[in-house]
Amino acid sequence: MARKRGGLVRRVEHGSLAEYLGIEPGDRVLAINGRRLRDEIDFRYLMSDSEVTLVIRKGDGREESYRIDKDPEEPLGVTFQDPLFDHMKTCRNNCVFCFIRQIPEEMRKSLHVRDDDYRMSFLHGNFISLTNLDEEDWARIEEQRISPLRVSVHATDPGLRQVLMSNPEAARIMEHLRRLARVGIQIHAQCVLLKGINDGEHLIRTLTDLDSLGESMVSVGVVPAIYTRYRRHLPSPRLGPEWAGEVLEIIEDYAARAFRRRGSHWVYGADELYIVSGRPFPPYEYYDEFHQYENGIGIVADWRRSLEEEVKRANRSARDPDARIACARNAGSHSLRCSGALRVLAITGEMAEGELRNAVRQLGLEKQVSVCAVKNTFFGDSVTAAGLLTGQDIISAVLRFERRNDPRERRIVAVPDIALFGGAFLDNLRLEDITRATGLQAVAVRPTPGSLTEIAAWGEESIPYVG
Repeated sequence: MARKRGGLVRRVEHGSLAEYLGIEPGDRVLAINGRRLRDEIDFRYLMSDSEVTLVIRKGDGREESYRIDKDPEEPLGVTFQDPLFDHMKTCRNNCVFCFIRQIPEEMRKSLHVRDDDYRMSFLHGNFISLTNLDEEDWARIEEQRISPLRVSVHATDPGLRQVLMSNPEAARIMEHLRRLARVGIQIHAQCVLLKGINDGEHLIRTLTDLDSLGESMVSVGVVPAIYTRYRRHLPSPRLGPEWAGEVLEIIEDYAARAFRRRGSHWVYGADELYIVSGRPFPPYEYYDEFHQYENGIGIVADWRRSLEEEVKRANRSARDPDARIACARNAGSHSLRCSGALRVLAITGEMAEGELRNAVRQLGLEKQVSVCAVKNTFFGDSVTAAGLLTGQDIISAVLRFERRNDPRERRIVAVPDIALFGGAFLDNLRLEDITRATGLQAVAVRPTPGSLTEIAAWGEESIPYVG
């Protein structure tokens, strides 16, 4: 029954084909060319034809049909409320390192959903295990060429992967990957590494097996397992400098050989491995197309390249008497009026503190921007990424900072937007909660060096008001 619901339209683009046809938010796109839509992938696939017949259910329940002759590349111009029109495929595994199983039960329900849906891998870059696909799923992937897909591999040794994921189906990983490769699906893999379990010779075997898939295996990211303070019994030791260095030696050695054969380094280690080990980061060019960026790989290299460009831009502006640093513009926002000296308190996690302080120094912003590294007491000391900060930890850090500094200095709190999901932090607090608790205006900013110069240039009349 759910599959007959179609896609609920959330937004219609101005000037689009959908607007011309009179499609409105609240309407449902039910079928294209006689085929009921299961999700946004069906919609994209069927809309790529030059002759399209749409069936729409209007908000009042009426069904209307539209015959369209169009360029195959022309979009309809609608955004759906949910890209999956039916149910989400959930995870059947019980991975020993699963992060979602390490968060408090009282956190919002959506955070406990363990998705393992190949459609979300294609649409949003989520990693999947390939352990819950039936023959209908495989046939659809082949028919519609649903590519690329991101796959959590962890280990290619059948017995080891089965133990890591607590699922007999996990042992068939190479069979599944070869099947994807045969039909031309591009794959990006990740390996979550546990010390003494799937590292060392196991990691070398995994890389060798994945490399054997040829051009279909586009990239591999290697990241350490993360354990929160809610995990009572650890399946492996926490990340340490010596082990991080050993892992990087394997990765960089394999990457050098892969580059000679493939023209890309192919396998990349998490930024956290470099920070913890103290090894120098590879240059920007090492990360090729930054395929694993959303996996926490290459972010520091990208930040440093952006910082170099921002420093050059700032120097050019300083030499040009007519140049002005552009203030950040927040569409649809209004300004918060305030008085007194304006200072910015830039929030970050402990992992990125050094990079942020260095950027403030190189950009000459010490008088305008202060850095506040937030300790993650909610998840525990070993969780140091800015994207996993909670609102309550940010509030505590800001209040401690304010007690140590001149209270007459008026500040705004600049929070990296990667810590927000649908406008809320992982603990369900929002920016306005930080503002109420601290008395300082909290705003979300992009975690880039350019944002530092933008927020430092905000005047008293140009602070985006959130609330």
